[in-house]
Amino acid sequence: MSEKKSVYAPYNFVPFSGKVQLPYETVAELPRHDRFDPERKTGEIQITMTAETPVFISDGNKDEPHFFRGTNGTFMIPGSSVRGMVRENMQILGYGLVKSGEDLEDYQIYFREMAAARGSTAETLKKYYQTALGVETKRSETGKTYTIPQRVQSGYIRLEGNAYRIYPTKGPYLRVSRKHPDVQRFYSGVQKADNARVLQVFYRKDGGRVKQIRTERTDGFQSGSLLFTGKSVGNKPNHLYLFPAADWEADPVALSKSDELSYREDWEKRRNNLGAYYDPDFWKLPEQAGEFKPVFYLSYEEHIYCGMALFLRIGYRFPLSHGLPSRREDQYERLDYPHGMLGYADSDSAYRSRVSFGDCPADAGAKEVQPISMILGEPKPSYYPGYVVPKGEEVPVAKHYNEEDFKLRGYKQYWLKEPVATSVPEDKKRVGTELRPLPAGTKFQGVIRYKNLSEAELGLLLWALRLDEGCYQNIGMGKPYGYGRVKLTIDSLTEYDLDGLYNGGLVPTNRKKTGHDLENTVESYIRAYDNAASLEMNLKKQHLRDRPEIQDFLFLKRTIQPEEGFSYMPLESYKNTTEPLPTVRDFRKQEEARKALEPDKPQTMDDMLAALQKKYNSPSTRSANKQGKRKK
Repeated sequence: MSEKKSVYAPYNFVPFSGKVQLPYETVAELPRHDRFDPERKTGEIQITMTAETPVFISDGNKDEPHFFRGTNGTFMIPGSSVRGMVRENMQILGYGLVKSGEDLEDYQIYFREMAAARGSTAETLKKYYQTALGVETKRSETGKTYTIPQRVQSGYIRLEGNAYRIYPTKGPYLRVSRKHPDVQRFYSGVQKADNARVLQVFYRKDGGRVKQIRTERTDGFQSGSLLFTGKSVGNKPNHLYLFPAADWEADPVALSKSDELSYREDWEKRRNNLGAYYDPDFWKLPEQAGEFKPVFYLSYEEHIYCGMALFLRIGYRFPLSHGLPSRREDQYERLDYPHGMLGYADSDSAYRSRVSFGDCPADAGAKEVQPISMILGEPKPSYYPGYVVPKGEEVPVAKHYNEEDFKLRGYKQYWLKEPVATSVPEDKKRVGTELRPLPAGTKFQGVIRYKNLSEAELGLLLWALRLDEGCYQNIGMGKPYGYGRVKLTIDSLTEYDLDGLYNGGLVPTNRKKTGHDLENTVESYIRAYDNAASLEMNLKKQHLRDRPEIQDFLFLKRTIQPEEGFSYMPLESYKNTTEPLPTVRDFRKQEEARKALEPDKPQTMDDMLAALQKKYNSPSTRSANKQGKRKK
């Protein structure tokens, strides 16, 4: 029996709130862009971002990425990156409305569940999977048993216009042993013979058995495609599959846009793993009009699933958007702070941003450090114990996307860490990336201009930039390994005195705040936002900073964690893990409890990790503790 493991990751989540702020009824309520409103705030904010760890913003070169440069050749953080960082913070601090297709890609997560322990969470998924594919156990002519997915069919997927259609084969697919003498001839002289590929062939069969296969046209032979599905799994060689020719006259099965998106997302998420052994483009959907590929396919619960494996990857019953907090339908007709301030465009209307983010050039003389190699893996929503809210507090059990009441954890954020040494094994060089960051200590300075903001809006913008005392921002690539931590300071806040302009002045007077005046002014605007938000969300006597989700967010932004317990788990650990990921609140409550008991004790994360592991009752942790005691 596999031992249950404790779960950890370099990221965690700020939980979605049950509350949302929608201060604008319609776009018509928003200020016009063609004039300055004297009752509102217009001006600019000077900022400095100081790299606490090396920072890397890519120039987009996939083969040899360097740090982004402006048109004058200066290293800089582009304004678009600053905008993205601020919008993400504003979504959390402003209690924005998460919209599927805009703030969240809405698709089905794909999975394949062939084996699961009895009574485990995965057992229900295994039963669902077997039912969807119609898996049955049969006995061959030689008496051996085997499983076969009865509902899976063979066909060819073709791009027609901007849509995909699957045409059935003229007969059922045929299994072909790798030991078939004709197949052995195809391996001769072929580099990477086990690689996934399709070979156009001509064949002769007897009943359901393939007798002969040729690569040249032969009288009495039928045309088809021989599908090599890649390396054998384990010691038992897997079969190849022979697809008869397509029946182009038959009625095709149409792939919906949502099913197409789900397939593409699954392929993208698995691309690095596939690329370690195969050409990942083999599993890519056809891109040229008229291009087609052999596929297995299945229709189940109003979805079409297709792929190159007989035991297909299929989608969970519900898409990601099903796990968002429930909202009233009329709330989607209103606008939140991020959309009202930073703009938006949809099929019905659009509004230009009232905040512009300038590029932030680096210090003169800034130089890239030596290339750093790493594998830029990313969190995968397919790992549901890490992405779905656990079922209970006392005995945490992982939920999954087949359960109607599942809830997504929230906004994904990376833990702050010191940078760690990384390397890429020789067999993974193909999926590795070299970063050329600018070193810690590099300063980036820029200007953010705002127009026609209310005091509350300006307060939210300033808070999303500065955060709270002791907090940091994360920006750029390499965040799972501790890169991209910056300290953002507001150097000055300039407000234009528009009364002078409207009273005959040609140039508005600048009222520039610096030093102590700046701190007081910034804090007063943040309080103005806090008061407006408290009224909007009916918080009564509670301050916004005291809300648990805001406390979780600020905890993530100020706490620097060790590498151990806050990195990616080894691949094999995911297979043996049944526990959900501990929440940010778990860590925060542990820290608060420790401070209350030992206020003078220096803070470390070891006790917090130990307490969480005890809570999640990990046998591996108990075993490790016992071994440690014996060594002592």
